[in-house]
Amino acid sequence: MGPLNPAERFTPEGVRRFANGSIGHMVELRDATQADAHAIAIVLVRSWRAAYRGLLPDDVLDGLSVPDREQFWSDVLTTRPPHTRAVVATIEGTVVGFAATGPPLVQADRADPDLGDLYALYLAPDVWRRGIGTQLHAAALDRLRSCGFTRAGLWVLDTNERALRFYLRRGWTDTGRSQLDRGPGGVELHERRLRRDLSD
Repeated sequence: MGPLNPAERFTPEGVRRFANGSIGHMVELRDATQADAHAIAIVLVRSWRAAYRGLLPDDVLDGLSVPDREQFWSDVLTTRPPHTRAVVATIEGTVVGFAATGPPLVQADRADPDLGDLYALYLAPDVWRRGIGTQLHAAALDRLRSCGFTRAGLWVLDTNERALRFYLRRGWTDTGRSQLDRGPGGVELHERRLRRDLSD
């Protein structure tokens, strides 16, 4: 199997091959740009299909569209609403994960100017359990602090035990709040609200 050319790196197969062959390489974190939208979309779709298999309907996961997600992130990274940030984790230039932060999306939480949300944190399945998620998490919290937020919140799928363990081990606590959100194709997402102080 030969080396990957730059175009191949951002295909699903390229991300798998590159991640599997790059365990020992340095992970770099940087702010995302509009040019990262395609790579972010690939990571998002592959992560959802792996993490939510058995938690969401198969037809919803199988129907996830990289072009649709790419357009969404291209728009977000172009317009950059105030106090929003996105950070990517890369291995030798290939995006293997990302996180996004900003003001709360739920109106009831937006009244608190000190509260910022972790919108998303996803990794390509090939690089799970290698410490990259912990690095991304720390970078995301730093982005929230840089925007002046002193507390953080997030919404997590209530059946996603892996994600719940990840966050609870990193200082997040369950608020007892829940919500019903709508995901791709109108699928119901039952979510729990977590919170964390940003002083540590």
